[in-house]
Amino acid sequence: GSTEVHWISAPFHSPLLAQGLPPDAPAIVYAKGDTIFGASAYILSDIVGDIDAHVQIVHDDNWEQFPEIGETLKAAMGEENCFAVAICPSRATWGIGIANGWKGREHASRVALSLALACQDPSAMGTPCKNVPEFATLCRSQGLIAGPVAPGRGKGAFAAWGGHGGAVAAPAATPSGLSTDDIPPVHFITVDGDSKVKEAGLPADAPAIFFTKKQKEYFSSAHFILQEFVEDINEEVAFEDDADGDVFPEIHAALSAVGAEESGLCVASHAGQGVWGVGLAHGHDGRMRAAKLALGLA
Repeated sequence: GSTEVHWISAPFHSPLLAQGLPPDAPAIVYAKGDTIFGASAYILSDIVGDIDAHVQIVHDDNWEQFPEIGETLKAAMGEENCFAVAICPSRATWGIGIANGWKGREHASRVALSLALACQDPSAMGTPCKNVPEFATLCRSQGLIAGPVAPGRGKGAFAAWGGHGGAVAAPAATPSGLSTDDIPPVHFITVDGDSKVKEAGLPADAPAIFFTKKQKEYFSSAHFILQEFVEDINEEVAFEDDADGDVFPEIHAALSAVGAEESGLCVASHAGQGVWGVGLAHGHDGRMRAAKLALGLA
């Protein structure tokens, strides 16, 4: 069967975030018969080089180090689990391995960190995907690779949209196993007349993406995907939330014009690159994730 992956968001008070790590990370459940785990050290070393020098693995089977991660996993999976956290400080990335035994946690956390690193930098996938077909299958299941596995396909996470914007190197294709229904709905909007975005020197056109739980794989990776294009999201990207439609009435009008469902929105903009995108959702967290994805697409 396929490797079990859960994307989780650490709560803002987590010590992991205080280390400068992003809130989102994959948690992978160890399974005895899954051959990807036996190759975990090869996969990770293909990406980071010397694992001992670049990676720290913290086993927390009693929830003493990261109780908040234990609770988050319990909420996501419906049961308590023993886990280990694998951190790559130099690339500010982390992943979680879930297993009852120490060895299983070690293997699963290495695979989870490898997946997180692949999300952060799709160009890193080439070698491990070529050497370990099971890792290619895992990356494809997470929407990172479109179609057949080929190293250096560029921003795989956007391949499924068929290449809007200059970001997409891959030909139009959907990750195998996903139908186009699995891709978040994108509207391309044009703002007419006076607008806050135009006053800020930004163009009239932008993509708008609607957050849906059904396509949560895309939204879980939104932070990593945006990091592909923007080095320091906190410094370079401005987020403006508009839950009730009174901050950006002109954007709400543009969305109505293309038949988008009514909801709150969040505008993410990057003045340096002169682009912006809109995230649509009823909840604040969903708007933020969708806005990151829309800005990455822009």
